[in-house]
Amino acid sequence: MLTFIITAIKIIFILGFLVFIHEGGHFLVAKLCKIKVNEFAVGFGPTIWKRQGKETKYALRIIPLGGFVSLEGEEQQSNAEDSFSRASIPKRIAVVMAGGLVNIVFALIVYFILMASLGNNISTTIDQVIGGTQAQVVGLQANDKIVTINHKKIHNKYDFDKALGACTGEDVTVTVEREGKTFTFTFKPVEENSHYYLGVYLKRAEQNLGNNLYYAFYDTESFAFSIIDNLKMLFTGHVSIDQFMGPVGIGEVVAQTTKFADFIYILALVSLSLGVTNLLPFPPLDGGKVIILLLEAIRKKPLKEQTEMAIQSIGFIILIGLSIYVTYNDILRIF
Repeated sequence: MLTFIITAIKIIFILGFLVFIHEGGHFLVAKLCKIKVNEFAVGFGPTIWKRQGKETKYALRIIPLGGFVSLEGEEQQSNAEDSFSRASIPKRIAVVMAGGLVNIVFALIVYFILMASLGNNISTTIDQVIGGTQAQVVGLQANDKIVTINHKKIHNKYDFDKALGACTGEDVTVTVEREGKTFTFTFKPVEENSHYYLGVYLKRAEQNLGNNLYYAFYDTESFAFSIIDNLKMLFTGHVSIDQFMGPVGIGEVVAQTTKFADFIYILALVSLSLGVTNLLPFPPLDGGKVIILLLEAIRKKPLKEQTEMAIQSIGFIILIGLSIYVTYNDILRIF
């Protein structure tokens, strides 16, 4: 019972907090753009606390999973000078994009701090060359620092693995730095179960502040682009929708976290996923709203209200259907 309660608290914190800062992003940028915010609510359902500010009502609702910001003139046209509908298109785009961008920035900062704190990094310097491999035959040596693989810069273990993951069995070209000089070798990688390996072991990086910050920077960069790579694989058919994970799946992963570092990693990962997904150009996501605003800028007049509502409704129905399907798959994986 205690485990269930702790897991529930973790899930509520992750989902509730991340949606809170998402809506907080919309709220702050709206305020900066002098757009009236009628209500800033944390949670959904019946209100359990509220306070009326100078122009904004602040509310706490009973279901702590999310929240919303109600802008003057966002849902319906308003003639008020400080309404969303009367604001310039750049200002409206800034407000719409702010939520997703806050999630992304938050994720990157948290992940960077986590990686810098943990250390324990794998360097790009060879510790040992495996005997009998082509890497040994061509002359790779211990203490060689790998600079590029197939002309792609190698900063960390992620770059190293990604470069080898792109191999198809053809020769690889590896450039290393040795005693201040660079050497280039071309040879066949080791193949094992359709995966390719260079034939070397890498050294663990020395634990110091400089190294920790260096690897944290490039690990964070890799972390940021990994979500984009996953989206590319989805749209090119290399990843199926069946592999998506919704709130139920996230809850199961959170339930399995026992270390604080693991929990913080999940927090950063979900925040990044939420931010990037929300900015996809699909209505009614914020990215879809940006596309509608750009169309308005090109046409120099807004879409008809009925047309925009129809677009948003169709997109909403598709998203609800996708959410149900993803949740169903999450439940199947668990049970």
